[in-house]
Amino acid sequence: MSHDPRLLALGYPKCGNVWLRGLLASLLKAGGVDFRQLMADHPMAPVLESMDLGIKDQARQDQVRFSPLRAYQDIPAVFSWAIPDIHAYAAATSMAHSHCPWQPETDHLIRAFSHHVVIVRDPRDVAVSWSRWIFTPFNLQHRPTAHATPDALLAEDLPRRVTEWDVHQKSWLVNSGADLSLHVIFYEQLVDDTPRELGRIARYLGLEVGEDALRRVAAEHALGEMKKRQPHHVFRGGWGGWLEHLNDRQVHTVQRIAGQMMKALGYPLNRDASAGWTPDQLRAPERTSSNP
Repeated sequence: MSHDPRLLALGYPKCGNVWLRGLLASLLKAGGVDFRQLMADHPMAPVLESMDLGIKDQARQDQVRFSPLRAYQDIPAVFSWAIPDIHAYAAATSMAHSHCPWQPETDHLIRAFSHHVVIVRDPRDVAVSWSRWIFTPFNLQHRPTAHATPDALLAEDLPRRVTEWDVHQKSWLVNSGADLSLHVIFYEQLVDDTPRELGRIARYLGLEVGEDALRRVAAEHALGEMKKRQPHHVFRGGWGGWLEHLNDRQVHTVQRIAGQMMKALGYPLNRDASAGWTPDQLRAPERTSSNP
């Protein structure tokens, strides 16, 4: 494998994407990659950097939005710019990231990247995290809500959030072609043993990174450090927050919408099943579909 992979990091919003991107950037550097971000040299970067984008350093990160005819350099709700040649783009950046689902119409653009890492998180924790995140200063400005509290938003938004999560996971984990190079990482396993999961990613990328370096990367992006760098994006971390924030009816709603996918991945479907549950029960489904 290449020691300078064309890497695309993927994940539905609030699955730990910001944390994963930081880990991957440091992992690539530890593996000897001369880390490059094309957005860092974009004429708009200094202008965007002077604004509150909600996520620190987002103005100089490579984020991509895929549509059937074109890919776009994208900062959601703020900035979008067409990428003329996705293959040249993928070869020039060290890592891009995207929240987009896989679609047959965008597969040819996605395959411009040689390696794909997708992060998955319990949809109930995703929904809870989203409801809190919407009340940060950036989102109150750019994604205003009529709801007075995060819990009020969560009560209405839960079915939509879980439905979108279900579509996103199925697109990458079930529907994408089995020949598409894809490494699945679970947020809960990344929390449970960050150096171990980083080692798995390094091997997937063909990078030689020693155990000491893996531990240093993990420590650099530990929860406390991430809260300092991203105060409006990182809240409690960990998993299982849904047990405190969702009532039994809401838990049943999630199970009805996404239970099949959750079961396939190994997530507990209800409170009783969550007792004694550990992240080592999570597993990625085998992809068998064949796509152009």
